[in-house]
Amino acid sequence: MNKFIVSKILSVHLIVSYFSLCFILCLILFSCSDSAKIQHQTSNIKDTQITDDANIQVRFDSIPKRIVSLAPNITETIYALHADSQLVGVSEFCTYPPEAKSKANTGSYLSPDYEKIVSLNPDLVLINVENTSNPTYQSLKNLGLKLFLSNARDINGIRKMVSDLGNITGKVSSADSILNILDNGSETIDTAKKPDMNSLIIISINPLMTTNGKTFINEITGMAGLTNIYSNEIIDYPSVSFEDVLKNNPDWIVFPADTLNTAQLINYRKELVSKLGETNAVKNDKVIFIDENIMFRPGPRVLDAAKLLKQKISDLSD
Repeated sequence: MNKFIVSKILSVHLIVSYFSLCFILCLILFSCSDSAKIQHQTSNIKDTQITDDANIQVRFDSIPKRIVSLAPNITETIYALHADSQLVGVSEFCTYPPEAKSKANTGSYLSPDYEKIVSLNPDLVLINVENTSNPTYQSLKNLGLKLFLSNARDINGIRKMVSDLGNITGKVSSADSILNILDNGSETIDTAKKPDMNSLIIISINPLMTTNGKTFINEITGMAGLTNIYSNEIIDYPSVSFEDVLKNNPDWIVFPADTLNTAQLINYRKELVSKLGETNAVKNDKVIFIDENIMFRPGPRVLDAAKLLKQKISDLSD
């Protein structure tokens, strides 16, 4: 299911004058100071072992200079860390930030272009798969490429990913800043539960799939004040029947989708009316379509997703 989610489911101006000369001198001094900070910040990468999400200790003798990212959330994190100069290739689904699309395209998540990846001569490939038995992982390993598996399932997993990638790229200070935002930002979101907030979170409508209480998507909806009606399911992303949803009668439906595809949204709404028209959510027009790229990517924008969802809930509650 992680594949599905992933498949859905990453200026400087110079002024010439007497005063600008002083400014440039300041820049030089600052640059030297900044370089010292970077050296101090990255010194701990030498002869360091970092444990990935497959519990494999990956050794780093130096900071990787040519990184390939095969997952959108990893690419987003690399950019958030300001380590994108080290990024030489991304998957075709790595569309955020927009600058990521200028990097070499290494194919789809499910079917990478191995020849292209090898041609980029990467010193590290970052991959998001369930485990090391994944065919893509094994194929890349057989090509002799250095791999680091990052599979963030929840917000704690996102924190680990940010920390790991910060250490790997030498952007420890940037990672700390992101972690502080995640920690402090979550505290500023009012998560107090209110009546009539039971919700169905739709991961896929054909087949109908949702999420349990152990995923980052569930955490996002929880921060927005919703209660997941399938939080007790054993499987992270279970299939459910429309009949069972009718029985549980959610007050809200959260449907991550391509919000720019108006025709598709119209068809989705028609299907919901047809199959779940008797639920409170549909009857009271409390169906929320939200950008799938922000909801399905476990990365630095997770708090932005919660705030956006909360705003949409507020708009429909007025």
